Amino acid sequence: MAHLSATDPPAKSEKKANSLIISSALVPGFGELKLGENRRAKFFGGIELGLWLTVIESNAVMHRSRSKMVSYAAVHAGADLDGKEHQFAVDVANYMSFDEFNEEQQRRRLPSRVYPAEGYDWMWTSEDHREHYWTFLRSRALAEKITLFAVGGMIVNRISSAIDVSYLTKLKDSELSLNFRPLSGEVASTGAEMVITLPF
Repeated sequence: MAHLSATDPPAKSEKKANSLIISSALVPGFGELKLGENRRAKFFGGIELGLWLTVIESNAVMHRSRSKMVSYAAVHAGADLDGKEHQFAVDVANYMSFDEFNEEQQRRRLPSRVYPAEGYDWMWTSEDHREHYWTFLRSRALAEKITLFAVGGMIVNRISSAIDVSYLTKLKDSELSLNFRPLSGEVASTGAEMVITLPF
């Protein structure tokens, strides 16, 4: 004889599930680890670690590239990039000299883009030097894009881990509880009843 019963999960269980979901949203894989899902925890944790290493390395490349840009432009173009906005570094890469740049902006009727002579003057010693300077600029731009991609990946990883923990907690809550107990009363001698408990 089978008997099916349903029980409501306690508020404590729901509170714990929410806590695990939040934990995974903050530290991917932590919720899975607390649920005993070690393989899943390693998966999300490994992705998070890889993304953090990517961000650290990309930021290091950005700083190194910026440092090389500053020193190279100072030596080969007489440009002072210290304390200047990034757009100035790009303009130095695109034009051979301060005069060439300003003349171009005036022809295009963009007076607001004209640089003052004080602190913004530059002139490349050769076209080759200007082209080589571009390699540092491209390296910095690529590292910046990789950093943004990695940060986006971290957001996706957190959302995925939180969803995974939500799924796992619901799966565990819906597991069947199966047990046997003797029949009571007059029919006790005929066997036992099966009790299936299914939480909703």
